Amino acid sequence: MTSKVIAVTGGIGSGKSETVRYLRTLGYNALDCDVLAREVSLRPETAEKVVKLLGDGFVAGGRLDRKKIRGKVFADEALLSQYNKIFFDGVKTLLDERLSVLKENFKPNDSGKNIIFVEISVFDAFDYPWDGVWLVESNLQTRLNRAQKRDGVSLESLNDIVKRQNICDNYTVKFTNDGDLQSLYAQIDLALINFMSI
Repeated sequence: MTSKVIAVTGGIGSGKSETVRYLRTLGYNALDCDVLAREVSLRPETAEKVVKLLGDGFVAGGRLDRKKIRGKVFADEALLSQYNKIFFDGVKTLLDERLSVLKENFKPNDSGKNIIFVEISVFDAFDYPWDGVWLVESNLQTRLNRAQKRDGVSLESLNDIVKRQNICDNYTVKFTNDGDLQSLYAQIDLALINFMSI
């Protein structure tokens, strides 16, 4: 049985991580592009590329000075695009590697768990031949409240993130996450049933 790869995406605070967490409790494999991006940030070749792009003052002891970098690249759209590409390319490479391992280790008797889910915040970061795209949505105020409570960041910073996020409009399934978690889980369960019946 061939493994399918489904993207789970949505705006900040929409419930992507909760969706993926629930899928893991059901026995599905899942990868998180934000986790992969953190791995990319620790690689020496990433630091080298950042130094080449921005200069020596943005990397100290092989570590990226994220605060200093944000101050520099967020003021320049072209520079931000080049900086993001360093990470997007690295994440895509890592994602391909991890998916390849998961697919190789998949056993046909895994009872229908042949779907690998990928949580991805920046859906247009790179092209990938997804077998499905699951969009998690929620009203803006609810999203802002969740993200502020979770991350402890200012409303101004969150609004800036919201403005920069491109939400996927080419999805195969959409979940509305404005109620309790049981409502979200019920939608996920139904989506799984429908996907298995295709």
